[in-house]
Amino acid sequence: MRSLFRVLAVSLLLLPAAFGWGREGHRLIASLAALHLNARAQAEIARLLQPGETLESIASWADEIRPQRKETSTWHYINLPVASPHGPWQPFCPASGCVVRIVSEMQARLADRTQPAAARAEALKFLVHFTADLHQPLHAGDRGDRGGNDLPVVFRNRPTNLHSLWDTPLVERAAAQPGFRQRLFRKAGFFERRRLQQGTPAGWAWQAHDVSRDAAYAPLPAARPAVLGDDYVRTAAPAVELQLRRAGLRLARLLNDSLGR
Repeated sequence: MRSLFRVLAVSLLLLPAAFGWGREGHRLIASLAALHLNARAQAEIARLLQPGETLESIASWADEIRPQRKETSTWHYINLPVASPHGPWQPFCPASGCVVRIVSEMQARLADRTQPAAARAEALKFLVHFTADLHQPLHAGDRGDRGGNDLPVVFRNRPTNLHSLWDTPLVERAAAQPGFRQRLFRKAGFFERRRLQQGTPAGWAWQAHDVSRDAAYAPLPAARPAVLGDDYVRTAAPAVELQLRRAGLRLARLLNDSLGR
């Protein structure tokens, strides 16, 4: 066990700060949003993006440029303590910005047709990415471990951390389940849109905070490193699917509100 802790310690030091949903999660959310855009929003997005670009292809752009755009590093998350009740989010948002503030700012910039096209295109790329990040539970909930980045786990005999596990492996395993894509990509009806698309980025962050508390942290065993297997995956899968669905439909609402009127 001591040697396993040493391996985990080295692995965690070598890992970069984990990003919100891996490429697969961001692509799924963007694809779902694209299905729910109105014609005006579709046309404006096509005008702002470069030929050949789509919402899916630019969904991870904000992660790709993060090393060159150091000022964006805190824009991907907000660390809301899992034990905190819902309330003001501002005390948990650093001066450099956080995902709640940036989603609203990028939506406003995208909607402002007096802005240069290049600035609006960049805002579009940021909005697509950060709306998805806002729904990754460990980009909203935190237990003093940087949203699970500092919490070592072993998943299927491989060392990682809780945040990275939620970024990619859990999404990939959920996506591999029978019926997942049919459920995720079904066209939302009036009542589902009314239920899931309402609210604000701040409310969505607190909702993701609750998912992190109940689905990410609560099922963890007490031992460290936390050794996780199929039972944890089965517990987490419904929450992963729900957060992807929420993110896609809410991104569509933000884009339609900004571009489709």
